[in-house]
Amino acid sequence: MIFDGFLRRRTHELMKPWIGSQLIKVVTGQRRVGKSTFLEGLHAEMTTASGKAPLFVQCERIQWAHVRSGDDLIRECLAHAPEGNGVLMIDEVQEIEGFDKALRSLVAEGRWDIYVTGSNAELLSGEIATRFAGRSVTIEMFPLGYDEFLEFHGLPDGEEALGHFLRYGGLPFLRHLPLRDDTALEYLGGVAQTAILKDVVTRHTLRNPDLLNRLVLFLADSIGSPVSAQAIARFLKSQRVSASVPTLLDYLHHLHQAYLVRRVPRQDLVGRRILEVAEKHYFEDLGIRAALLGSRPTDIGKVIENAVHHRLLMDGWKVFTGDLGGREIDFVCERGADRLYVQATYLMPEAATREREFGNLMAIPDNHPKLVVSMDPFVSDERGIKHLALRTFLRDGWA
Repeated sequence: MIFDGFLRRRTHELMKPWIGSQLIKVVTGQRRVGKSTFLEGLHAEMTTASGKAPLFVQCERIQWAHVRSGDDLIRECLAHAPEGNGVLMIDEVQEIEGFDKALRSLVAEGRWDIYVTGSNAELLSGEIATRFAGRSVTIEMFPLGYDEFLEFHGLPDGEEALGHFLRYGGLPFLRHLPLRDDTALEYLGGVAQTAILKDVVTRHTLRNPDLLNRLVLFLADSIGSPVSAQAIARFLKSQRVSASVPTLLDYLHHLHQAYLVRRVPRQDLVGRRILEVAEKHYFEDLGIRAALLGSRPTDIGKVIENAVHHRLLMDGWKVFTGDLGGREIDFVCERGADRLYVQATYLMPEAATREREFGNLMAIPDNHPKLVVSMDPFVSDERGIKHLALRTFLRDGWA
């Protein structure tokens, strides 16, 4: 499946087993990550294969302004396929009020092959998953990984390309812009503000947008550091900004739901318990973070952690941060029965730094694979622990 000359292989492979099934296929992810283009490509593929175009409701286009309720949607479906089976695609389904009831009616008919996209995780935990338990499947779409970034921009793998990726991130539209601050970061800043306004402030009728913006900047500056709502409240108080812990928890939840930031729970590696304190947060897209906060040379370690986290998610790992008797493990990864431990760091020029990164992994009392990722010019495994260059890991992942 080709999209603007580029194959989103990961998303296509995840979707392929479900095409034609009676399950609702939900493609979700951050704004401007490529969901609409993916659905357009699927629409074109199905039209070519069957000779009949699926019904494609694109909620953000003016020609579909008349479809704003569940009843409107039902009428369109009846007009498109009054008797026989039909294929229905809806882009940004959350724009249709009462879409859940309409979809429930269509599913009950048993003759619709349904695909929807949305920019809010409540589509999963709320409207769709609650009402369609066992009758829907979710496919997350991420910003481009480094390997996709190279292919999409037609760049050779190298330090310059890696620098562009770490600075500007993986939103697909960047292909049409020069990879420069005055163009790329300007565009990314607009995407960030639109997501904050439409998917958080407007959707949840927030009363204090200024507090939300301050929270986003705090999270952007705190990548890789364990934080809690209590710690954020104390910091804001030091800046003469008053915010209650419940309000901050709500705002954090909304940011997670909009895919702007990812929450990484903390796992006690001794008892395998999830700890309720000191979670980490990473941005869905590195370019969004740079547009909001700026790109500072001293932040390179944070950016590397964020990039490694993104690659792990794209490869299907469920990711935690680990605590082993006071030793911190950056990423504890689970995928089915597989388990992987990862340390991500900038450079290890000194023996003490190398000992900390490798030593923390050595202290884990099991035989699951362990990995250190860094930007050191030369890499060398140590005591059975793999050492990979950042560029290699972001390009190839972990086997």
